[in-house]
Amino acid sequence: MVEFNPTWYKKLITSTNEKNVLISNIADILQGKPHESCLEIGLGVYPFFAENLSNNFKRYTIVEKRRTETLLPRDVKLILDDWEKARLDEKFDVILASHVVYYFKNKRKAVEKMFASLNDNGRIIFVVNGKESDYGPIKLAFSKMIGERYVFAYDELMDFLKGRAVKQYTTPSEINFSSYEDLFETLRIFFDNYPEEYEDNKHRIIEYLKENIKGRKFILDQKIIEVEN
Repeated sequence: MVEFNPTWYKKLITSTNEKNVLISNIADILQGKPHESCLEIGLGVYPFFAENLSNNFKRYTIVEKRRTETLLPRDVKLILDDWEKARLDEKFDVILASHVVYYFKNKRKAVEKMFASLNDNGRIIFVVNGKESDYGPIKLAFSKMIGERYVFAYDELMDFLKGRAVKQYTTPSEINFSSYEDLFETLRIFFDNYPEEYEDNKHRIIEYLKENIKGRKFILDQKIIEVEN
């Protein structure tokens, strides 16, 4: 299981428009659809979604296993627990699972637990990195560098969702950088399951970036996957 590194995550967040793009698109998805309660799985380092989306719901709950000193919006409930172990006494109309699938010890069971926690006609909104644009190719290039096959979380998730009513939305986000060394550091969190190998191959990765990423923007396609219960 990969451990979430808040320092690496903060480095990414300060360099990208990812959250603004996701918040805008998810707000559009929620528009006009019935929902009274929302469960967000994984706070990260800041309540981006709660601050911008909680007013769409009568009840908004976050499950986060890391203790946080971050102030939450008023009326947002925080459950300090690991999603895979948490026992909830209610079900929800919407579950938001943005960039958390990577960190589950048992991904399939964690996803199944989400569906068990939905009300009838509820929906889950997953967000994972897509395989297109700049993200997919660099992950595959890195896998060749270290001689290990890489399985995209997107492919794993879609396998878990077979037979369900799925809607997909692709929305590009940008990572801005001042130098290729800076970009190398920003991308570190995407390789957090191989931290030593990432550092050991720093020169090769930076050479790859110089050859393949032109300008000062790294493009990453966010996959928003809406699934009805």
